[in-house]
Amino acid sequence: MRNDKKQDIVESFTNAFRGLFYALKTERNLCIHFAIGCAVIIGGIFFRLPFLEFLILIMVVTMVIITEIFNTVVEMFSDMLYPQYYIQVRKIKDVAASAVLISAITSVIIGYLLFAKYFPPSFRNAFENLANSPWYLTFLVLFFISSLYIVLKSIIRKQALISGGMPSIHSGIAFSIWVIVSMLTFRSEPLVSVLVLLLAIWVAQGRVIKRIHTVEETVIGAIFGILITVLLIQLVEKFKIIQ
Repeated sequence: MRNDKKQDIVESFTNAFRGLFYALKTERNLCIHFAIGCAVIIGGIFFRLPFLEFLILIMVVTMVIITEIFNTVVEMFSDMLYPQYYIQVRKIKDVAASAVLISAITSVIIGYLLFAKYFPPSFRNAFENLANSPWYLTFLVLFFISSLYIVLKSIIRKQALISGGMPSIHSGIAFSIWVIVSMLTFRSEPLVSVLVLLLAIWVAQGRVIKRIHTVEETVIGAIFGILITVLLIQLVEKFKIIQ
């Protein structure tokens, strides 16, 4: 009898791990959250967070992963019962996804509050230092990425359109706004920059969810938006110095 119970426990753990590995293998968002969660926990160890704060950090990371797993279950269950498109099923999936969004935003805010006091003072000057760095370095990076983009575009032979195509204009504008806001507020109010970054990611994610753009198109659009904005700010700063 004891052996049967022991086998049941082992089988339960085996099934749980099998489900986790399957979800990680098939769900990209869960993999991203899992990787970020591991990086955050390693960061907590690196910054030597006190035990209570480290415990809160683990709970927050676990909350995000659990909500993402439940969101995955809802999507799988809905697709199994209703293979065809139904507006009500779409609403159910959106509501489940909103739980992940709320937990992710909450985790970012809590993570910021936990880590902020342990960052070196010079960290707040990051965007200011970026604005004062040599403009030609940013130009070379932008030139390299532009060349890479042209090569990729010639290979895949895909036209760049305002709606769809490479790169994502909306993603570029969203991350451009993030850079501008960060330049203005990061030194005094870093949390504003973090919140605007979340909104920029949300915009990019929305383009992917609606299947207007691929992940690659939104990422390249974000990189273009960031680099072009930084380059323009650097040129403006250089012009001020000359004046």
